Amino acid sequence: MTPSSALAFSLLFDPWIPVLRRDGQARRIGIREALLDSGSVRQIAASNPMDNVALVRFLLAVLIWCKPNLSEHDCQHLDGAVGVPEEWLAKLSEHEPAFNLLGDAARFYQDASLRGKEPRPIADLLAEFPGADSINHMRHVVHDGSYGLCPACCVLGMLRLSVWAPANRFYPASVNPGSAAYAIAERDNLLLTLLANLPQVTATTGLAPWLTNTPPESPDAVANLAWRPRRMWLNAAHKEGPCANCGRFGVLLASLCNADGWPTRTGEGRTKKFWDADPHLLTDGEPVSLPGLAASVASHSSRFWRAAYRLRGGQAAKVVAIGPVVNKFVFQDATSVSIPSASGRTRADLSGECSDKLRSLLRRVTPNPGRQHPEIHAALVLMTPHAEARVRALLDEPDSAGTDAEFLNDIYQPLVEQVVACTACGSPLRRRAARNKALALLSQCVRGLADKAAQPPVSADASGATPAKPKRGRKTKGQA
Repeated sequence: MTPSSALAFSLLFDPWIPVLRRDGQARRIGIREALLDSGSVRQIAASNPMDNVALVRFLLAVLIWCKPNLSEHDCQHLDGAVGVPEEWLAKLSEHEPAFNLLGDAARFYQDASLRGKEPRPIADLLAEFPGADSINHMRHVVHDGSYGLCPACCVLGMLRLSVWAPANRFYPASVNPGSAAYAIAERDNLLLTLLANLPQVTATTGLAPWLTNTPPESPDAVANLAWRPRRMWLNAAHKEGPCANCGRFGVLLASLCNADGWPTRTGEGRTKKFWDADPHLLTDGEPVSLPGLAASVASHSSRFWRAAYRLRGGQAAKVVAIGPVVNKFVFQDATSVSIPSASGRTRADLSGECSDKLRSLLRRVTPNPGRQHPEIHAALVLMTPHAEARVRALLDEPDSAGTDAEFLNDIYQPLVEQVVACTACGSPLRRRAARNKALALLSQCVRGLADKAAQPPVSADASGATPAKPKRGRKTKGQA
């Protein structure tokens, strides 16, 4: 393969996928190297966790397209392999032009019918950039064509839309809502990670999304993993400079033409549309999402990981939950949380119950417990993230904290002491008395929760149950 020219970019050969190799080197590689040498790649290593999910799902789509109907025998054949066998990737060579990002012929994920339409700033591809000249944004950018993105960052933005696409009345969401969160299983290398995240059904029934602009009538796994919620065309220009996103010097793209793409799949009897067989989507009846930015740090530090742990916790290997904070059409933040691998769901529930009781418990220490005491609430909110991180760390080491009571005391005794130290008033003697009373109340609460967890569940039809007492009532005439 000859080196690419200035205005040519092949996703198969040119470096654009950020990875961390097992020898510690951080590099960018193309699709073929990512699959053929996946056993030597530690993980996808994009700076934004949303891109890590998008790249894993895209590589899964390519792998399933190249080798449909993967069997258990095929997966066992790859155990300990250097990477995906080259004979499996024959379709990549057959359809090599379909993976060209630029050029006059067919382009990757692009619709030539949009060529010449009114251009939009290239920043539309990445949520890190404002889509308009709004001052109220974390990064103010003037869209005068003075900046641009390199081809590699453009591809990352296009693939991110396949997973997270903001929706309004002009543009549809992706295969799942834009606020959806995902859980990705991580293994020792990229090859094992791909195998661990395969969907249950890997049969292909139609053209891959990079081969057609027409939305599928009956989407298969490849189409769902690489959905195209936007139609677009990148406007190539002879311009060089540093990329506004990654900083690398090279050819820049400053504008694009885009329009609404494949409509979001409809769902019967659901308030939100989503792919119900998605192997990575976190769902609890409806897709799980993160709290908004208006929520407290306590909600952000506890709600998401606890929901993800309840749905995907207890697996033998590491699971990472990733999700964005979305406000209508704007992505405001993204987070990535490691889910504890140990099966400690009981302790996770106990810690949640204990955390919920702390505010009322600490109010009882004050001289006027009937008041709201916003200072106690504020202190708890600020100290909750550290306590939640401690919970996750101990759940990863279930034997390190002994009994359930010791587990809860190890986490919440320091927190209670800190809250009392910064909120209690009066003399040192009065403050010490408040501390001792708070610890005594915490110990009582912990014992109650631990004893409750140790009790066996009571069956509704358990033998030996005390019969219900007969109802008392007035005796009727003639009744003994």
